Amino acid sequence: MIHVKQLAIYPVKSMQGISLKSSQVLASGLKYDRVFMVCEPNGRFITAREFPQLLQLITEIDENGLKIRLPTSLNRQPQSNHITTPTHIYTKFSEFSSTVEPSQVWNSHFTAHIAPIVVNQFLSEFLQFDVQLRWIGNHSDRRVKRYPITPLGFADGYPYSLLNQASFDFLQRRCPEKLKLEQFRSNIIIAGSLPFAEDDWKTIKIGDVIFDIVKPCRRCMVTQINLSTLKLLANSEPLRTLKTFRQDEIGEIDFGMQMIARNNGNIAINDHIEILARQPAKKYIKIDPPKLNDVNQTCQITINNQMIIGNCQLPLLEQLEQHNIFIPYSCRVGLCGKCRVLLKEGEVTTLTPSAIKNNGEILACSCIPKSQHLKIKTYSNDVEE
Repeated sequence: MIHVKQLAIYPVKSMQGISLKSSQVLASGLKYDRVFMVCEPNGRFITAREFPQLLQLITEIDENGLKIRLPTSLNRQPQSNHITTPTHIYTKFSEFSSTVEPSQVWNSHFTAHIAPIVVNQFLSEFLQFDVQLRWIGNHSDRRVKRYPITPLGFADGYPYSLLNQASFDFLQRRCPEKLKLEQFRSNIIIAGSLPFAEDDWKTIKIGDVIFDIVKPCRRCMVTQINLSTLKLLANSEPLRTLKTFRQDEIGEIDFGMQMIARNNGNIAINDHIEILARQPAKKYIKIDPPKLNDVNQTCQITINNQMIIGNCQLPLLEQLEQHNIFIPYSCRVGLCGKCRVLLKEGEVTTLTPSAIKNNGEILACSCIPKSQHLKIKTYSNDVEE
């Protein structure tokens, strides 16, 4: 029997989640899911893509407010790095600003309430970067794209994310790195189904709630972060493995499904899942995984006349960062094109077909050095050291 195995909410975007036995279903998502986000003072969102340490922060939430606390490992070392007291902060919903300010997630613009100064100072000190915490409020004015009556909190695009345990197990058997379900930050984990059976589901019923499956969930570099070390998994996993069987014609990598709810209600662990309607499954390109070079092979990488010694195992973007050379990036999976550089000399192994352009440009996030000498050039003002 197909059923709900796990439920989770992530009250603050990019912070740790909370496992639940049951939850109230709202049009905007599970109650308290992604109702807060950390952002720059101008309202632009920030996530674990830029600040992976956000994934360390533990959240607790109740009907009155939100508590954010440091993990025990950091509490034991109050003098290390920039971590100082306090080790936690609590704020009530009523303490957020009564007025709303312009806010942004990707290209979505809306308004949200600003947290008290003491909360923003706590997070800014932790990140060593000036940030604010914002609350979507009791009545979000943000809407789901193409669904103008469906409200949305701070999720990337849709209120609900479903993941099939069997699909995860299928991926894990093929991925050389140890994975955790939490890396995919889904709300509803199901069990009792075949791998990727969810691909052709159109409408499902869980408990007394009907969900429409809108589209597969496109995955980004956050799934590559080891939740224990906060470092990227080797060889761009699990995206490298997913690319071999879950990449579409335009290079998007999907895993899981995104949904909206037709009605409010309640769902719980062990609830039966009924398939009400089906639709044609999205088609994916099956490709052979790129062969990795000798782990001991080094590569001399020259970027804008600066030379570093790298290897033929890791993507260029990661190697540059290891040498404190930073170029623009966003998705880290070969989609956005922000990490483009000009390949002047040498050869690379690509992790995605779109990583090499006809004009000689390559995407640093998706290209691994293949030759012993590599020369690349960035565009003006692209490099920070």
